[in-house]
Amino acid sequence: MNTAAATDRIETTLYNMEQAIGEPVFNEWAIVARTGEGWRLVEYGGPRKEAFMAEFNADLAALRETFRPNRTHIGDFAFSHEGYGSGFDAHMCIGESLFVLFNNTCKSTGDITRNPRWTSAQIHFAELLEAFIANPLA
Repeated sequence: MNTAAATDRIETTLYNMEQAIGEPVFNEWAIVARTGEGWRLVEYGGPRKEAFMAEFNADLAALRETFRPNRTHIGDFAFSHEGYGSGFDAHMCIGESLFVLFNNTCKSTGDITRNPRWTSAQIHFAELLEAFIANPLA
C-alpha cells in the first residue's frame, strides 16, 4: 500500500468509527517511521499539526518500549487508557518500521470506551488493521 491509499483508508475508518459510536473516536492521526536517525513524520491528519510536531519527540519517548521495530510486527496494536490530549490513545504497526498513531485531543480512551456503542466502532479499527496486514505500507 502507498501513503495516499493508507491515508484514504485511515480517514474512511475514522469516519466509520465516528458514525458507529456517534462521536469522534480519534480526531488526530499520524503515520510515523522509525529510521536509523530516529523517528520521522510521514503523514499527519488532525487539527493541530504544529502542536503535534512540538510534542512529537516527548510523546514518542513514552512509547519507547512499544516502538522497538525488532520486537514489533505488522498488525501489532495497542490502546492506552491513560492517553489524553497530546498523548497517543492507540497505535498499530502498518509496515516495516511504520506505525500509525491515533489520538483524541478532547477525550481519553477511557472516556470513549465508556460509550456503550464502543464495540461497534472496534469493528472498523479491526478492518483497518486487517487491511494493513494484507497490504502493508511500503
